[in-house]
Amino acid sequence: MTVFSTILKILNKLKGMLILYTVMLVSITAINQTSGNKVTNFEESKPDMLIVNNDSKNDITDGFAYYIKKHANIKDIDTSNQDKINDAIFYRDVNFVIYIPENFGKDLKEGKEPSLKYKATGDEYASYSRMLVEKYIKTVKTYKDYYSGSKLIEKVNNIVGNDTKVQVKSSLDTSKMSTMTVYFNFLNYALLAGCVYCITMILASLKQENVRKRTIVSSFNYRKYNRIVLFSNAIVIVAMWMLYMILSLILFKDSMFTANGLAFVLNSLVFALCGLSIGFLIGNITTNKAAIGGIVNVVALGTSFLCGCFVPFEYMPDYVLKIAHILPTYYFVANNQLIKTIESFNMDTLKPIFINVGVVLAFTVVFVILSNYISKKKQRA
Repeated sequence: MTVFSTILKILNKLKGMLILYTVMLVSITAINQTSGNKVTNFEESKPDMLIVNNDSKNDITDGFAYYIKKHANIKDIDTSNQDKINDAIFYRDVNFVIYIPENFGKDLKEGKEPSLKYKATGDEYASYSRMLVEKYIKTVKTYKDYYSGSKLIEKVNNIVGNDTKVQVKSSLDTSKMSTMTVYFNFLNYALLAGCVYCITMILASLKQENVRKRTIVSSFNYRKYNRIVLFSNAIVIVAMWMLYMILSLILFKDSMFTANGLAFVLNSLVFALCGLSIGFLIGNITTNKAAIGGIVNVVALGTSFLCGCFVPFEYMPDYVLKIAHILPTYYFVANNQLIKTIESFNMDTLKPIFINVGVVLAFTVVFVILSNYISKKKQRA
C-alpha cells in the first residue's frame, strides 16, 4: 500500500502531461468530426472538361456534345487558343479535353473508327471522362445497324441518358465510424505517450539512490516489491485506459454499445497492456528523467507517424509500411481500420482481427521478457 500511495503522489506531479495528451486526443477528434448524416446515396462527381468541336453540323456529334455537357462541367475557356488549353490542363483547371474532328458523326454512322484526340491530366476524373466518350461511341456502333436518322439519335440519347440511382444499404453509420476510427487511431499516441511517460517517470523516481537504499534495508522481498510495482503501474494504466473509454462514450454515445464499438474497446485494451510493457522496458533501460521527454516523442510520435495513426496506410510508401510491420502500433491501427468496415461479425471477419491481436500480445510478452532480463541483470550489477 505504501508503494501504491507513493506512485499516486508521483502521478499527481505528472497530471499536466496526461491532461495535455487528453486535450490533443479530443482536439484531433473534434477536427475530424463530420456533421453529415449517414451516407445513403451515391451522386455522380462531374469532371471538368473542354470540347473542341470541329464537326458541329451533325446530329450524332450534337448528341455527343449534349451528352458530355450533361455529365461534365464544361469550362469557359477559349478553345481556339491552344496555349490557354495547355495551361488549363497543366494547372488542372480542366481534367479532359476532347478534340472532335471533322466528319466525326458521319464516320461513326458509317462504322468507321473516329479519330478523336484527347488531352488529359491522368487522374481518376480523366479516366472517367474517357469512359464517357467510349460509352457514347460504343452505343452508336451498337444501334447504327438497326436505326437511322433521327431514330438513331433518339435511341442513343435514351440509352446513354439513363441515370442509374445507387442507394447504399449499410447497417453502419459510416460518418460516425470514420470519426471513431480517428479517435481510436490517435488513442495510440495518447496511450503510448501516457504509458511510457508515467511508467518511466515512476520507475526513475523509485530507483533514485535514496529510495533504492531504503527499499533494500526494508523488510520487503525484492521480487515481491517488483510485483507490487508492476501491479500498481498496471492499475494506473488500466485507469488511464478507462478514462479514455469514458471519454469515447461521451463523444460517441450509442455507437459505443454496438459490436463495432465493443471491438474498438477491446482492441484498445490489448494495446494498453502492450503500452504498459513498453513503458516497463524503457523504464528498466534508463532512469534519466531529463531524457524521458525525448524518448516519449521518439516512441509515441515516431510509431504514430510510421504506423498510420496520422497518415492513412494508402498514402504511405511501401518501404515505410515494411518498417511499420515490426511495430505493435501497426497491428493496432490495422485492426481499427478493419473494425470500421465490419457489418457482420463472424469467424471470417474476425479472423484477421484475432491475428492482429495475437501479434500485439506477442510483442507484449517479448517486451515483458526483455524487461525482466534487463532488471535482473542490473540487479546483479
